[in-house]
Amino acid sequence: MNPYISYEAINTKIKSKKGHILTKEDWEQILGFTKVEQFTEFLKNKSEIKKAFQDVEYNDIHRDSLETILGIYKTIEIEQILRYCSGPYKEFLITLLMESEIADISLILRKISRGEDLKWIEQRFVHSENYTKLDYTKLLSSRSVVEFTENLKGSPYYHGLKTLTNEDAIKREFHIEMKLQVVLYKNLMKKAEKLNDKDIETVKEIVGFKIDLENIQWIYRAISFYNISPEEMLIYSLDGGKKITYSRLKSLCYVKTKEEFKNLVKNYMNFDLFKGVSDSTTDIGVDYNMNYFLKNNKYYNIGSVISYIYKLGIIIDDLTCIVEGIKYKVPKEKLKGYLVHKF
Repeated sequence: MNPYISYEAINTKIKSKKGHILTKEDWEQILGFTKVEQFTEFLKNKSEIKKAFQDVEYNDIHRDSLETILGIYKTIEIEQILRYCSGPYKEFLITLLMESEIADISLILRKISRGEDLKWIEQRFVHSENYTKLDYTKLLSSRSVVEFTENLKGSPYYHGLKTLTNEDAIKREFHIEMKLQVVLYKNLMKKAEKLNDKDIETVKEIVGFKIDLENIQWIYRAISFYNISPEEMLIYSLDGGKKITYSRLKSLCYVKTKEEFKNLVKNYMNFDLFKGVSDSTTDIGVDYNMNYFLKNNKYYNIGSVISYIYKLGIIIDDLTCIVEGIKYKVPKEKLKGYLVHKF
C-alpha cells in the first residue's frame, strides 16, 4: 500500500470518467456540426466537460475561447486527481500542470513582443490558480520581453529564458517553445526520482516514449521549417527518451535528408510514424502513436494516472481540430483524416 496516493480511489474515478467524456455517438454528432455555437452547446451539456464553463463569462463564445475552455477542463481534471495524493506523488503530478502554465507564459510573451494590448488576456489563461507559484499580476505589468523574463526570476522558467530578446520572441517562437519544454520534462523526471522504484520505471517508460515522440517532431520540424544547425537541434532536444538514446538523437540531428531521417526513426522506434503524415501534420502522427501506445499498455499504478492525463490531452487536441474544421468549413470526411480518434 502506498501512503502517498490512493490508487483504488483514482482508478475508480478515472474508470467512471472514461464513460462520460465522449462516446462514439458523441464524436459522430460533433463531426456533423456546422457552427461553433452547436459545438459550444454540446460541450455545455456534457456532464464531465461542462464544469470548465463554470467561471467563463463570454457573451460570444468563439473558437479561441473554446480552446481555452478545453485547456481549463484538462487543468481541472489534474486538480481533482491531486486530491487523492500527497508527498512526492502530489509534487510529481503538480509538475504536469506546468504544461498549462507554459501555454500562458507563451501567450503573454507573444503579446508583449508584438506590442499588443494585454487587456482581457486573463480570459485566455488555462493554468491552475490553485497550484501556480507565478505572480501573474507582476508578469502582466511587464512592458518588454526583458522585463517579463526578469519578472520570472525565482521560477523554474527563468534560467531558460533570461537571455531572451524581443527579436527572439518574434522571430524564433520555436526557440522559446523548446526551452520551456526542456524545463517541463527536466522537472518531471526529477520529481519522478522520489517515487517508489516500480513507479519510477513506469514514468521512464511512458514519459520516455512521449519524449521520443516530442524529439522526433521537434527535429523534423527543425529540418523542414527552420534554418538552424544540427548542434542547435541537439541542444534543444529532450533528455530521457525510452528508445532514442543520446547517440541516436545525435544521428537524427545530423541527417542529410528528410528521407534518411524518416528511415532512422522507423528503425529506432520499430514503427513508421510518418505513414500518411505530411510535413504540416506530424503532430497528428505523434498523438496517434502516443494514443496507440497507451491503449496497448495497461497500467495500474502511477501509469494509470499519466495515461489518463495524456489520453485526455489527445482528446482535447482532436476537439480543437474539429473547432478549426468548423471555422474553415472543412468537409466531414476530410476532417476525420486529421483526427486521432477514428470511427
